[in-house]
Amino acid sequence: MEKVKVAVLGCGNIAPVYLKNLKRFGIFDVVACADVDADKAKNIATEFSISQAVEPDKVYDLDVDIIVNLTPPQHHYEINKRVLESGKHLYSEKPLCSTLKEAKEILELAEKKNLKVGCAPDTFLGANIQTAKKLIEDGWIGRPFAANCFILYGGPEKWHPNPHFIFKKYLGPLFDVGPYCLTALAFLLGSVKKVSGMGMVTYKERLITSEPHRGEKIEVEMPTYVTANLLFDTGVIGNVTVSYDVPDTNLRGIEIYGTEGTLIVPDPNFFDHGRVYLKRHDDKEFTKMPTINPFNYDNLRGLGILDMALSIKLSTPLRASGRLSYHVLETLWAIYTSTQEGRFVDVESTAPRTPLLDMELLREVLCL
Repeated sequence: MEKVKVAVLGCGNIAPVYLKNLKRFGIFDVVACADVDADKAKNIATEFSISQAVEPDKVYDLDVDIIVNLTPPQHHYEINKRVLESGKHLYSEKPLCSTLKEAKEILELAEKKNLKVGCAPDTFLGANIQTAKKLIEDGWIGRPFAANCFILYGGPEKWHPNPHFIFKKYLGPLFDVGPYCLTALAFLLGSVKKVSGMGMVTYKERLITSEPHRGEKIEVEMPTYVTANLLFDTGVIGNVTVSYDVPDTNLRGIEIYGTEGTLIVPDPNFFDHGRVYLKRHDDKEFTKMPTINPFNYDNLRGLGILDMALSIKLSTPLRASGRLSYHVLETLWAIYTSTQEGRFVDVESTAPRTPLLDMELLREVLCL
């Protein structure tokens, strides 16, 4: 297959793992990287043998197929719009935009220009969640009727080099790690129809203990403990709880309850943490299940860009799609609205039916 040309805009904390994977997937030509911090871009270019470190405004004029937007969320709308206006396919870190109005405009622009929009998270394309989907489809737990998802951490102010934006409007754990929960659950169980939520700001200020801002304080503007009830169009009732106030817990990951068994799926924020366990009602204990996975890698962030490249070149389905990210964003906003107004909130959009990865195609393309 002809190489897929990519430029990466944003060379912050998440960029190295993306570039590591784009390089080792083998079908990408990473043409350039860019950042408002020119030194940061140059360092990344040197580390990953990228030929050009350019100014951000120059990215849109490059001869590339895909521009990957890894900038902070508050810049996503402006940059994503410029990417599409330049005639390039877009892959964005989550969320696609800050508001539904902005996200809808991006999707409409992409459709008008016949361009593809992909969006993180792509962890649902990893071995664990793909395996869980296959087990559900094959009837191993019967009819799913309920699910729980917990992502509970201590705060990013302990490790992130620039954690300030994470606690500002409109982010917090709901919009920061909530997409991992909701994307995985939408893939596994279907579209969300209705939500209710509650949230609280546990600490009004956060003390940064990571470098280079150690000792600075962050004024918190978003709830840092959020729990929500979800009703799916499949009739499943779910619960999602996310927090940056809980450093120690046994509740990280997904549990899905069916009429004939239970699935335990590891934390959807990761590709490589733990394995899927299954217990049918007559079993004495949970069994660790073999995974659907042609890779021997660990953190596969960027797998969604690989899937997008195949979709562009071979007209295959786009899985980490803009439509899926829009449904997740609407669900997040519905939860947030519920926490503020104390009422049930309907979700109008639907998640596309997303097929399992085509493992034979991946093996062929990547020569696995």
